[in-house]
Amino acid sequence: MSIKPVKLIVIAGKKGRVTVKYPFQEPIVTPEFRGEVEIDPAKCIGCGACVRACPPNALELLESEKEIILRYFVGRCIFCWRCVDVCPVSAIKGTKNFELATDKFTDLYTLVVHTRATCELCGTPAETVRMRRYITEKVPISEEYITTCPTCRKKQFAEKIAMRKVGISELKK
Repeated sequence: MSIKPVKLIVIAGKKGRVTVKYPFQEPIVTPEFRGEVEIDPAKCIGCGACVRACPPNALELLESEKEIILRYFVGRCIFCWRCVDVCPVSAIKGTKNFELATDKFTDLYTLVVHTRATCELCGTPAETVRMRRYITEKVPISEEYITTCPTCRKKQFAEKIAMRKVGISELKK
């Protein structure tokens, strides 16, 4: 069924102007609209939960001896906001920003740099300093092991278990 041109003009006359003079007028954005995400470097602990949840790999962790870098590439982001949902410290929040055009490729990246902590026993790099603080706040019993790397933690834990099973007097023999 086709609408005749005269009917179309009558309908358009009743409705009035429906276009927005973008960018001079703000576009209509629904409450459900999802734009780019913002990462608060002061809150981020560098745990990598957002990286594991990101379907298009717009978030990635770059690790070196001294630091862990969380890198967000908005050019790859599909704005699903899974990273917002899984962040344990609410460091990532969703925005309605969709105007992402730029003439510099580097403007599409956001970097959050974290200093790595080192193991007190063997000196190998471990998790971030902020993550250690977060873990001790949530699990106070972990204070005993938090200053060591995962390998040294396993050794310490195995030694403590052996002490309980065998007993201190038998180990000294």
